[in-house]
Amino acid sequence: MSELLSLPVSRAVRHLAQGYLDDAQQAYQRFIAGDDPEALHDFRVALRRLRSLVGTYKPYIKDCLPKKQRQRIKDIAAATGLARDTEVQLQWLHPRLTQAKEHEAAGFAWMVQRLQARLAEEYADLHNTLPPSFNRLHERLGKRLGLEYEEHSAAFGQVAHELIGTCAEAFRQHLDGVCCESDGEQIHQARIIGKRLRYLIEPLAKADAAYKPLLKELKTLQDLMGEFHDAQVFAEELTWAAEEAGALHLRQVIELSLTRPPEDPQIAALQRADERAGLMTLARDLQERREDLMSRLLNRLRDGALQAFYAHLHTLSPPQAIEHTSTR
Repeated sequence: MSELLSLPVSRAVRHLAQGYLDDAQQAYQRFIAGDDPEALHDFRVALRRLRSLVGTYKPYIKDCLPKKQRQRIKDIAAATGLARDTEVQLQWLHPRLTQAKEHEAAGFAWMVQRLQARLAEEYADLHNTLPPSFNRLHERLGKRLGLEYEEHSAAFGQVAHELIGTCAEAFRQHLDGVCCESDGEQIHQARIIGKRLRYLIEPLAKADAAYKPLLKELKTLQDLMGEFHDAQVFAEELTWAAEEAGALHLRQVIELSLTRPPEDPQIAALQRADERAGLMTLARDLQERREDLMSRLLNRLRDGALQAFYAHLHTLSPPQAIEHTSTR
């Protein structure tokens, strides 16, 4: 892997892209087989690494990976987003089912059923649409990555080191703007740039152990920002769910009230089964989760760990280049 750093950047990027494409292919096959709950997540991570790589190094590979191919990677990744969000939300909800109080149970169960139905629908859609779209991408992208090109670009390690410095500065600027929960957009942008920075560092860390400490701190920050983002997305979902549940419940009450007397047991039972109490509890739990994550993120930004990250980054020198002029 250390030889990768001295390769011409265009050749090194194609080598990495092929590896990420292979990772996506393996995860895709596991997802289609339907027996691995982590398959969709792994598929998305591989595509995200691939997309970040080809986007970051676009000037060096635009001949072999034109805009149309890069857009296909983006489109396939976007198509899996709702299913993955739903998986994360169900993972957060399931442990709470056994903790629900009597007046909360209906809302908890209703929300789980809603998400399970959506996930089943998304899975069915992906099982229909992913095979033609991803198989086409895998075939065409694989062919392009396997072609030979004249190599006259700078060494990969040197280019990567420069890009890391630029990306790290953008990361710092967004984090400097985070001071409270209302700075959700800053956190979102920092999360995106943090992923790009991590993917830039990963190949260098495999070749040079001096880069590894940078990944550890990035992972801590990314986990906090990622969980905060998931909580934000779920908060929006709960808002829509509450509107739907309230409208549905009111319709059922009115329909019964039009045909039965007020003291009818079915009306009383329906009123006891109101989902909104459980949804309100979930909303409060989610808000507490967001506040806790924000507190931990701010503490992390203030405790000196980030300063240590940048101090360590500035001690690293660009990897030494070795001349390569031959074709792949």
